[in-house]
Order: sequence, then C-alpha cells, then structure tokens
Amino acid sequence: MAKKRKNQNQQAQQDDGRIFMQRLQKNLEFFKKRRPGIYKMLANMQLQRVELVVTPGKDDVDMVANGKSCYRGLAREYSLEEADKVVQENPESKKIRTFAPPWETSYQKENFADQILRRIVKESPVKPSTFKGYIRGNIFPSMVFLGCGLGYHIDALTKKVPIINGIVIEREPEKFAVSLYTVDWEEICSRFSRKGFSLTFAIGKADQPEQIRRLVSQYMTKDVPFYPFFSTYYNHLADIDLAKGVMENANDLAVIAANWSNYDNELMRLSNTAHNIRRGGCFLPRPDAMEQSKPLVVVGSGPSLDKRIKSLKEVRDQVVVVSAGTALRPLLAHGVTPDYHAELDPAYLIYQLLSDIGEERIRDIPLLAVNEVNPFVPTLFNNVFYYFKSDNMQPALLGLSERSFSNCNPTVTNAALSIGHALGFRTIYLFGTDYGFESADKDHSSKSVYGDDTDSAIAEDIQKRVQASVKKRRVFKTPSVDGGTVLTRNDYYSAKRSVEELIYRLKSSGTPPQIFNCADGAVIDGAQWLPESEFREQFVGSKKGGVFDALETFKELAEPLSIGAFDEALEDVLKELERLCDLHAKTVKAARLQGRRDLCALVNDIRERINVIHPLPGKTIVTGDQRMAHQLLKGSLQHFLYVGACHGMACEDDDVVAFEKCWEQGFLEFLSRVPKHYAKVMLEQRPLFDDPWAKRFIGDRDPEFDSGAGS
Repeated sequence: MAKKRKNQNQQAQQDDGRIFMQRLQKNLEFFKKRRPGIYKMLANMQLQRVELVVTPGKDDVDMVANGKSCYRGLAREYSLEEADKVVQENPESKKIRTFAPPWETSYQKENFADQILRRIVKESPVKPSTFKGYIRGNIFPSMVFLGCGLGYHIDALTKKVPIINGIVIEREPEKFAVSLYTVDWEEICSRFSRKGFSLTFAIGKADQPEQIRRLVSQYMTKDVPFYPFFSTYYNHLADIDLAKGVMENANDLAVIAANWSNYDNELMRLSNTAHNIRRGGCFLPRPDAMEQSKPLVVVGSGPSLDKRIKSLKEVRDQVVVVSAGTALRPLLAHGVTPDYHAELDPAYLIYQLLSDIGEERIRDIPLLAVNEVNPFVPTLFNNVFYYFKSDNMQPALLGLSERSFSNCNPTVTNAALSIGHALGFRTIYLFGTDYGFESADKDHSSKSVYGDDTDSAIAEDIQKRVQASVKKRRVFKTPSVDGGTVLTRNDYYSAKRSVEELIYRLKSSGTPPQIFNCADGAVIDGAQWLPESEFREQFVGSKKGGVFDALETFKELAEPLSIGAFDEALEDVLKELERLCDLHAKTVKAARLQGRRDLCALVNDIRERINVIHPLPGKTIVTGDQRMAHQLLKGSLQHFLYVGACHGMACEDDDVVAFEKCWEQGFLEFLSRVPKHYAKVMLEQRPLFDDPWAKRFIGDRDPEFDSGAGS
C-alpha cells in the first residue's frame, strides 16, 4: 500500500521497506484475529488518496493526503510533541465541562429501580447548585481521538496516561490503513486489555456532515456515559468538520439516557405479550420478495394533516392507507377509513384512545399490532395480526428473530414504514409526519385525541396528563420544509432522526423505495417534500391501480403462535435473570472502589458486558432466554451506571469513596430484588381482567411497588 520516493541508497530503502512491511503484516494478523470488522475493511483496500512517504536514511516519515503533506516530513516528531501538549493542557485538576449528571427529577416513577436511583442521587454530595464539571484525576476517563493520522500520537498518549475509554475516529479509512505501517496496533490495544478498559474504533468513509454524524452515532452510542459526559477531545491534524460532527452528536447522545428503557417497562411489554399469545393470537412473519403496484400512504397525526387531507381523499382509490397510532381518529373524522391500522405502543392508554373512537367504527379495520401491544386493544378488532420487531428480544423466545421486522422503533410511523416496505410497497407518501409545529398550542391534528376539536371525557383527561409532562420539555427550532424553521421537542426530534435513519437504510437496500414527505413540518432528510400541488400532479393520468386487500394479504401470510413454548421460555428467563444478577453482584462486590479510577473501571467493565451477549460456557449460540433476560435488565443497569459514573466523577476528592459506597449498596439492592419480582409478575399467570399490569401506562406505578423497603 505504501509509496516511496526514489533514493540512491537502495539498500537503506530495502531495509526500511522490510520493517514497514513486517509491521503491516503484524497489524493485519492482529486485526484479523481480534477486530475482524476492521480487517475486512482494510485487507483489500487500494490506496488512492493517501500515501506514506518514507525517505531512507531519515528517522521520520510523512503522510500525503489528497496531494498535500500532513506533517512536512516530521510525523513522529510532530505527534510526540502534540501528545505532550495535550497532557500539559489537561492537568489532573482541570474540570471536564460537558453535560450535567442526572438529578432526582429524572427518577420520579414509583418502581423499585427508580426508588433506589432517586435515593442514591439524593444522597450524592453533588447538587445542581454545586456541579462545576467532572474531575478526571490521574486518568483520562474518556479520550476521543479525532483523526488517526499515522497513529504516533495515539501510541504516545496511551503510554503516558491511563485511558479508561479510548475512542479512535477516522473518517478517511485510507489514513487508518497507512497507520498499519507506522505503529503497532496490537501493542496500543494491549493497553486497553486490562479489566474495565476499552478502545472503540469508529472508522468509515464520511465526507458530508450527515455521514459523519451517522459514523459517530453508529459506533459510539454504546460508549455513553463515558462519551460524551467525560470526554476529552484530541483533534489531530485539525479536522474541523469531524470535530463539529462529533460535538453535534454529543448533544444528541447527552439526552439518550432519557430514552433508555427500564426493567418495569420491559416487564410490562413481556406481560402484554404473554396475555396476547395465551389468547390464541397469530403473527405476520416478514415476507420475502413481495411487490405492490399501489403506493402506500403512512398517516401520522401531525397538525398539517388537517389541511392536507383533501388531497389525500382525492386519490383515495389509487393508494393504500395505513393509519399509524393516534392518526386513526382524525382520519375517520375526515371521512377516510384506512386499509389497515398499525399500533406500536404497549400502554393501556391505547385501549382507552381506541375505545373512545367507538368500537363500531373500528371493529372491521384490520389491526396490525406489535406483539407487546396492550392486551385489551385486540378485543376491539375482529381481525388482529401481531408483528415482531427485530430490535426487541422477545421474538428470540419463540425462535422468530429471522422473521421479525427491523427498525420499528421508536414510533409507530417507523413501524408502518418498515413493514410497508417489507410488504412490497416501493412508493411511499408520509402524511401528518410533521415532527414539528408552528405553535406550541397546536402540535397535533385538531381532530386527534390531542386536538381542540375533540371533546370526549377520555380525551380531556388524556390531554391534561400529557400537557403536564409536555410543558417540562424543552422546545427548540429545526429547519422546516418551506425553508424556514418550526418548533420541535426532544421526543419529536429523536423520532425524526430515527425515521431519517430508517429511510437511509431502506434506500441502501436491494429494493430502494421512493419516499415523499407530504407533511408541512420539519425537514425529513431522505424524503423529498411535496407541496400539495405536486402531490396531486403525481396522480394526474396515473395508472397506479392494482389491488391490495390488507385482510386477505395478512390472512395468507399469518401463522399461529405457540402458547406452550412461550410459557416454558418464561421459566428459562427466570433462571437466566438469577444468573445474570448474581454475576453482576459478584463483579460489584469484587471491585475495590477507592476512587475515580476504580469506579470508572467497574462502570466501563459492566457497560461493555451489557452491550454484548456471549454464549454460555459449553454453548455455541446465544439462547432466546439469554436475550430476553438481557433486555429486561439492560436499561435499568444503564441508569445505575450513568448515575454512579456521573455523580462519582463530579464528587470532590473527599466525597468520592463515601458516594461509591452508597451507589454500590443501591446497585446490589436492585440486583437482589429483580428475580423474585419477575417471578411474581410473569409466572403466576393472572387472568387478564385481574392483572393490574395490563392496565398500566408507561411510567405508571409498578403494581407490586411498596414505598417502604420491599416490592
């Protein structure tokens, strides 16, 4: 891969070449064995934009990228001096000023996990009024290398200071490929092989801002909270665009903890699934090689639906309409009956919303519901088909992972779009998917349950509940489809980002769809916005006919679910929960916890464990009960790590050990209580109408909750 300038000293050139080639082979062998994903990317790479410049007889080298020298022939010298400067500019006493820790308000739910977390935060000496940043001490808790270069700076810095969580980001893979000649990556990685240390590689071609954001998000989401809460950024060769993209992504990931799930939420979903399967449900497996001639219209309940509904009604016979969640009420109010209705939310609220529309109006509409939908919802429909989502471990319990649908979270719009593509729709229009609003007083269709044209008692009660929580959410601006801006919130913005990622993946598939945005709200990257006139023009003289009968299609595809197999699997999940909780408890008890380094190493060790599931000893595959137990625990474990790391790193020196003890006790208490709690909820098989878990909103009080010590 390397190119060298001609030199009269042929022998010196051959000797230098041999050394560099030996290092290349050693690095390739290491990555092939330990980091196969990186090896696959590098093994057959042809260098076209980057070259290593070696001048025989000189102690230093250079890298030329896109025709320009990066180091002026002094790569090693430059990098070593730069690494020294980074250490000098970041003394042990320097505070890492990024994002604040979670406070008591983050853990107000009445369940035993939140109860313990709230107590830990309350007892922490770090308060909103006293928080001034995180103290790194004699370690770098998280070092983000922005740019790999020839790797000399990474080699130097990792020798000088212990780095708990290292992250190497390179958006030009050829540069990383050239570093295989210059540094020993096996030796660098060995410095992170100690228990509790980790090194993440985020390497991929990324020229545009959105590509950079996707690269960083793809690899670094699992590094939270180390990135971005405790990160020190080392911008090698001053890549401004990369630095900007990483910092923007940090803002997104700083709020990711608010979207982490938790044990009682996951348990409610599993309990719902158990009821649905025991009632004799059937499911819709992901179909292969289907193709539809009609376009699909996915309808959300954004405010622009009201003014766009006329154009949709004009082409109703030429399209297939799926209502997504709360869009069903405004569609029916406007006189449009969807071909089928999709649901994703597991809360009892969905049953209340649908009941309020009136059973007689919805009963004959085919329902396509996630398997974990509230079990009262299917009682309102004559024809119910469940679907499993692949970003959930529940299908693994029934051996259905390969037959589930991908990218269905976090909103039902995602699910409707993903399943629609799998059903063979290649032209898709999005209506009411605003992800923003012109006025904070009107963020939904006026005829939705949240709109001002809805006056039922249930709707009023729900609006009061929702408005109380919405008022606490920060409102900010985002680009709108008309070139200006609209208001949005974190939940809407996160949903928009998720849909954009889904669209990107669908368009990168072997059957890329055309997706059009017919909502007048926020820009949706990847979905061309169509003004109302242009939408109509697409159907002028159109022959987008054909037939799609949702009910008949679903009946032909549907398969029954096994009740007995599922109940047996629930018993296995209990055993795996007991094993996992015991394993984590032993890890916590074995930790020394005498300062920040000990805390970071423990938190990072558990963080890595909960992000990867390995087969049990003597087994070759990960079982379904392993995956389910992992999902039940993961969100709450993340919250305990988040609280422990953030408050511990923010403590002054005299307070660290005492806080660590408080956190350790709370963490162990949570781990000890999970298995018995699970057994009580999942194995007693309560009848549907007697089960309080079937009547919960997300975030409601845990029916087993005891405000005292027990649960």
